[in-house]
Amino acid sequence: MKRLLIILILFISLFGINVNASTKTYDRTEDNLLVPDYVEVNEKNKSNILLTPAVDANEKIYDFADIFTNNEEKMLYTQVSTFIKYTNLDLAIVTISYNNKHNTPMYADDFYDYNEFGIGDKRSGLLLLIDNDTKRLYVTTTGEAINIYTDERINTILNSVFEYYSSNEYYKGSSIFINYVLSYSKVSPGKDSGYVISDTGEITKSRKGILVAGIFAIIVTVISLLVMASKNKKARVAYTSYEYLRKDTLSTKIVADNFLGSSVTKEKIDNGSSNRRS
Repeated sequence: MKRLLIILILFISLFGINVNASTKTYDRTEDNLLVPDYVEVNEKNKSNILLTPAVDANEKIYDFADIFTNNEEKMLYTQVSTFIKYTNLDLAIVTISYNNKHNTPMYADDFYDYNEFGIGDKRSGLLLLIDNDTKRLYVTTTGEAINIYTDERINTILNSVFEYYSSNEYYKGSSIFINYVLSYSKVSPGKDSGYVISDTGEITKSRKGILVAGIFAIIVTVISLLVMASKNKKARVAYTSYEYLRKDTLSTKIVADNFLGSSVTKEKIDNGSSNRRS
């Protein structure tokens, strides 16, 4: 009986503890900072580079805080890969339990900048940092992602997932975050009022948005008819209300921008108090 108990304890210790995957990092040194070729190294940023983990940018999920299981990491990686495929934007999720820079925005920006993240010449993409040291969530955007994920949109996204992180439902919050950023990539900035996004990140046209657009289309058509009639010209309606709505509000054109980065942050509040935006 005693022997069986010892075997059982050994079995549990060997197979029951390892539920989280480790994130592999590489050692940066003064002689080899392991930064991308496009990073200009100087005395001002060298110390920050040395404090930034060097990682394989292809992994996408960096769970330094060990808040995801192996299976959860795999599922998040699959979601991120889908996002990248359909948006041509990069995406990474980073979790930390200790912030060696004591500055959440700086940690997130440096992690993105000093590793090879980003797609295209502008290194377009975004990164979500779950900082369990400072209890904050932070999203940083670069390149074309700036045009799509405005501060207002990021605010909306973080407000929507905030409760999951506050209640330690890290996987669920991260999964829904990915759904949200994928959904918003399909809608041009400035058209948010015409859409509703569900808790799972599914985006649909709101009834209010359709009604407003329809009324607007009718008003524009009537005015056009009156103006043309006053000039004794034959009037012809070029588009139906549906076509006007579809073509005007579902544009997928992305306007180029020369900004290097943009970000929105929120504190994690455990007791239901108000959020702070910076």
